[in-house]
Amino acid sequence: MSIIKSLVIAFSMYSKIPMPHLELDEKDMKYVMGFFPLIGLITGALAYGWIYAGEILYVPDISRTLVLIILPVIITGGIHVDGYMDTCDALNSYGDREKKLAILKDSHIGAFAVIKLLVYYVLYFAAAFIVVQKAGNMQIIIMAFTFYLSRIISGLAAVNFRGARNNGMLHTFTSVTATKRVNIMLVIQLVLCVSCMCMCSIITAAAVAAVAFLVLLYYRHMAYKQFGGVTGDLAGYLLCVSELCMTAAIAVITLI
Repeated sequence: MSIIKSLVIAFSMYSKIPMPHLELDEKDMKYVMGFFPLIGLITGALAYGWIYAGEILYVPDISRTLVLIILPVIITGGIHVDGYMDTCDALNSYGDREKKLAILKDSHIGAFAVIKLLVYYVLYFAAAFIVVQKAGNMQIIIMAFTFYLSRIISGLAAVNFRGARNNGMLHTFTSVTATKRVNIMLVIQLVLCVSCMCMCSIITAAAVAAVAFLVLLYYRHMAYKQFGGVTGDLAGYLLCVSELCMTAAIAVITLI
């Protein structure tokens, strides 16, 4: 029953997908990070469906792309984008570690958060538009899998990287996580995800996986150096940046 409750908690916390209301206990959060990537799997399936539904309905490529890039926000409620914006504010404050951590907790947004978000979506639109307009079916499927892969690596980072503080939502989940079992769950999903992408295109899958790994390495270095570890906001930053970079990699391969 705890496994089912962990699934419900994962979808309740990290998506706007309706879930039943259950009586929950701390032990019910042990596997939340293991189920977290499934939200990305659903997001990718809906993104793929939208791309082709839009084509059948003769929706212009620009409109299809615009809906595509806001679809994850609709499904998740923007929780990861919020983390991205808070992290951008903190990084651009150039303050000490404590000041940066305080900015992450601040509910207000600064100018840098808005600027970086605009830049992010301009770049994301440019990359996604190329994929929507020029890519073949196999590469579009791989792009759909990027939502799944981004959450797998985000889950692995959350469970295995050092936390920056002993409070916050991420700490609440990871402090009671069944680490070994969740790591097994995430690694199995990682293998399945990459294998499915390789079945579509080995070259594109290899490029996407390599980019995801490089972003993860950058994230760990940045988080440890700037914040002393990871937080929930930083996890959202990782997810957003990895999705952008993976989509950009697919766009580059599409143009070659």
